[in-house]
Amino acid sequence: MSSHQAAIPSVPRSVKDPLRSHRANVDGTLNVLVASRDAGAKRLVFAGSSSVYGDAAVLPKREDMRPAPLSPYALQKLIGEQYCQMFTRLYGLETVTTRYFNVYGPRQQPGSPYSGVISLFIEALAGGKGPAVHGDGRQTRDFTFVGDVVTGVLRCCEAPNVAGEVINVAAGGRISLLELIRTLQ
Repeated sequence: MSSHQAAIPSVPRSVKDPLRSHRANVDGTLNVLVASRDAGAKRLVFAGSSSVYGDAAVLPKREDMRPAPLSPYALQKLIGEQYCQMFTRLYGLETVTTRYFNVYGPRQQPGSPYSGVISLFIEALAGGKGPAVHGDGRQTRDFTFVGDVVTGVLRCCEAPNVAGEVINVAAGGRISLLELIRTLQ
């Protein structure tokens, strides 16, 4: 069993430097797939991203929705999914893609310009500042605790009959940024 959870996971960074992001996210994924195949691994679980859905208004997002990537990062993750499915068909390597939604948890670094919004909001509130909100704050997200993501990945490592599948790993709920700020306060 192999697991590929590495990436440069940043839409802004992929827009700023698409070549570097591509090398890590696409070439890196292909390298892991080839190494897994050559090592005789039975299964590879690949970290995909909900960003492949783009701005689709339909909620909740479902795996059968047509991808509509809006950034190099989202396209790179979609290419990784397609490489995984191709390796399942061509080489018999069981691949499972897990699409993550707004993962949060301990040890996120709010100092990073690419950090998740929860750690940024906590840092702002702890410093007595108002969190920076883009738009009206009513936009919603499915915030997913990192421990739930780990549980989802581990289940995908052992689940029967999932070779070549894409599986959303999410909390299954929606919270607006304004609700998030109220909760954090």
